[in-house]
Amino acid sequence: MSLYENLVQRFGYDVPILTTEINYKSYSRPWIYKEMNRLCESGSVVHYDKGVYYIPTQTSLGQSLLNPLKVIEKKYLADNGEVFGYFSGISLLNRMGISTQVPSVLEIYTNKETSQVREVKVGRQKVVLRKARTKITLENVMILSFLEMMNAVTPSYFNEERKRVVRDYIKQNRITGKDITKYAPYFPDKVMRNLIESEIIYDVTR
Repeated sequence: MSLYENLVQRFGYDVPILTTEINYKSYSRPWIYKEMNRLCESGSVVHYDKGVYYIPTQTSLGQSLLNPLKVIEKKYLADNGEVFGYFSGISLLNRMGISTQVPSVLEIYTNKETSQVREVKVGRQKVVLRKARTKITLENVMILSFLEMMNAVTPSYFNEERKRVVRDYIKQNRITGKDITKYAPYFPDKVMRNLIESEIIYDVTR
């Protein structure tokens, strides 16, 4: 089995492949880099961005293009069942269904970032990365996302429809008062003020 066949078997097509994931038998890193360059030159593999490759499919318009969101998710949000990031700001409000604004810049809190804030580009997509307030895991990501949402708005933002959406989110993710008590200290004081003044706190503690 060649390196290319190995990559197809492990990752498939139109899926981000990070340089750190590429290994083949006992071959050295220099050999792998040289072979990846050869595969890119032949068009079998595309070098999408620094440290990111993918295996394209052929379409009527030529080689397929990799969706930058796939790269962003794999690098900063979740991979192989491990969760280590979440969206914030307008990106989060949009994904929660309480805003129709489409952000030009994505904002993310992630365990993968050590700086307080840093801007990067993934393909043509601008991303603002922030160091996680506390370690993000599969178990707490929905709670942290909820508190981040409360940090991004004011109490007056919540009309009845938005309150309904948030209530559904709380119920679906089983967010409790105990969860709030545990993670609210990692956020600015305005989060608790917003919870109380918007009266959403009553939906959490039920």
